[in-house]
Amino acid sequence: MRLWVRGVFAVLGIALVSAPGTSSACTTCHQTPCAMAPAPASAYQCVTEMVPYTVNRVVQRVQWQPVIETVMVKQANVTFVDQQRTVCRPVVDTTYVSRTITVCRPVCETTMVTQNVTVCRPVTTTCQVTEYCLQPTTQLVTVPTVSHACGHCGKVAPACGHTTVAKTCLTPVPVVRDVQVTRMVPEVQTRQVPVTTTRIVSESKTIQVPVTNCRIVSEVITQKIPVTTFHCVPKTITRQVPVPVCETVAETCYRPVTRMVPVVCAPAPAPVYSAPQAAPSGQSAPSSQAAPSTQG
Repeated sequence: MRLWVRGVFAVLGIALVSAPGTSSACTTCHQTPCAMAPAPASAYQCVTEMVPYTVNRVVQRVQWQPVIETVMVKQANVTFVDQQRTVCRPVVDTTYVSRTITVCRPVCETTMVTQNVTVCRPVTTTCQVTEYCLQPTTQLVTVPTVSHACGHCGKVAPACGHTTVAKTCLTPVPVVRDVQVTRMVPEVQTRQVPVTTTRIVSESKTIQVPVTNCRIVSEVITQKIPVTTFHCVPKTITRQVPVPVCETVAETCYRPVTRMVPVVCAPAPAPVYSAPQAAPSGQSAPSSQAAPSTQG
C-alpha cells in the first residue's frame, strides 16, 4: 500500500513538472523562471533514501522491591545446674623410719721411713800423661858422588868423590802434660721417704628412710552442668524480591524509500579574462602574480 501511494505521488510530481504553463521556483538558483538551462524531461534518476520512523515496543525489565517478613528464629538458652558426685582420688603419705647401718670408710695414714740410697758423685783428679811428638831435626851427612856434566857449559865438573848433604828427619820427643780425669764414686746416703697406708674402718650410722603409703580417699564435689534449651523468637527481616515491570520504549528505525529525482546539470563555466600582452620588447612587464604582492 505504501509503495503504491509513493508511486502515485511520484507520477503526480512528474506531471506537474512537465505540465506546460506551470511555473515554480528553481531549487538550485531559486528564480522563476529558472535562469539555468532546463534539463531534458527524461533526465531523472532513481534514488533510495533511508527514512527514519519511530516504533514503540514493550520492554520487560526486573525491578527489586523490598519485602518485610517476620520469621521465627531458633535461640539457645544455656543454664548451669549444680550436680554433686563422689570421686575417689589417691592420697600419698610419706613417713620416715630410723635405720642403723654399718658403713666402711677408708682411713689413710702416712709415716716417714728411713731409707739408704746409693748415690754416685763425680770426683775430678789431675794426672800427668807422657806423650811423644814428632819434631823435625836437620843433620849433615857425607854421601859419595859421581862426576857429571855441568848443566851450563856441558863440561865435567871436578869432584873428590864425597859430598856433604843436609838431611831432615822426624825424631820422637817425649812431652809431659796434665790431664783432668773425672770418675764417679759411689756413696751411701740416708733419706726420709713418706709411706702411705690405707685401712678400712667400719662404723655404725643412723639414717632416716622414707616410707611411702598410698591410700584412696573419696570426696563429694559439686559441678556445674550446662543445660541448653531452645525457643523460637520472631525476627523481622527485609529481603529484595525481583518483580518484572513492563515499559514502552520508543525506537527509531529506518526504511528504504525509492523516489525519482531530476538530474541537475552543472552551470556553464564563466569566461576567464586574460590581460593583453602589450609590453615592449626591451622591457619585461610585471606578471599578474607579482602585482598584488608589490601593492601589499
